[in-house]
Amino acid sequence: MIKLIKFILKILAVIGACLGTFILAVVLALLIVMKGPSPHAAELLTMSLRETSALYWIPDLFFSDEELQKIIDNNTVKSNDEKTDTGLIDTTDTNSQDIETYEISGSTYIGDVMLIRDPSRVFVGNKGEYDGSGGTTVDKIAERYGAIAGINGGGFYDLNGQGNGGLPDGFVISEGELCYQDDGTPHAAIGFTQDNKMVIGNLTYNEALDMGLRDCVCVQTVYAPVLIVNGEEQEVSGAGGGLNPRTAIGQAADGTVIFVTTDGRQANSVGATFSDMIKIMSDYGAINAASLDGGSSTQMVYHGQFLNTPYALSGAREVPNAFLVR
Repeated sequence: MIKLIKFILKILAVIGACLGTFILAVVLALLIVMKGPSPHAAELLTMSLRETSALYWIPDLFFSDEELQKIIDNNTVKSNDEKTDTGLIDTTDTNSQDIETYEISGSTYIGDVMLIRDPSRVFVGNKGEYDGSGGTTVDKIAERYGAIAGINGGGFYDLNGQGNGGLPDGFVISEGELCYQDDGTPHAAIGFTQDNKMVIGNLTYNEALDMGLRDCVCVQTVYAPVLIVNGEEQEVSGAGGGLNPRTAIGQAADGTVIFVTTDGRQANSVGATFSDMIKIMSDYGAINAASLDGGSSTQMVYHGQFLNTPYALSGAREVPNAFLVR
């Protein structure tokens, strides 16, 4: 028994030494990047980490609050706050039932694009009642509605990365019904009108209802900024949001709805920047486009199967709602 205990202690000592060496190597690598000769590398890593739910605190170890704020200010998407001009979208000839999917790639990411030719097929689906219980994955939300495709939708309450996907940010409108309302303050909203035109802008739920939005979700612009408004690409300074998994939705002038997801935090796909997302949307003809919740929430589903590879050890993250396709 004593020999066994000594053997176990030796094994634990070896494991401890290896773990300690690994942690030291990681700390030294972070120190070299954060305080090394390349400010761009430090800012790119900082912005990438700040969008994670588990590692967002790491930059705090290397920079003061003032230094962090300067990095954030120098690496943002600068929205011009222009209101969506729905007159630029023509949805009068959208009878095609085609759904097209494409695999895409860039220097740091791989991803997927889905084109829905008939925008009337796109709507918001909920995880169920917003009763305090947790969220669910996009494939299950799609199954709940009998939808054939979908991407994750709005943001959700996620204090310290511990959110269960059950409590949305802002308000939610699904098929003309206000399903969840907050305190009535303006939020960054993404939705569709009754004539199937995409609208993005800061709205209260009363304003959204008065506009006749039939479906709408809300996001936090620091993690999910506007990308294109009325054909104008928004200005991205520095690294933007860094490299991460991302989800975005847009609409072309002919009414086609564009879903985009990019994988990230993986060996074959580090992630995309907001500049990457703007270029993808522009390449596919988006007149208006905005980011949705990204990171481990990023999901694209088609006929019950994930087209992207969600980043999470336990699989796709649970979310409160999704943009679905009938």
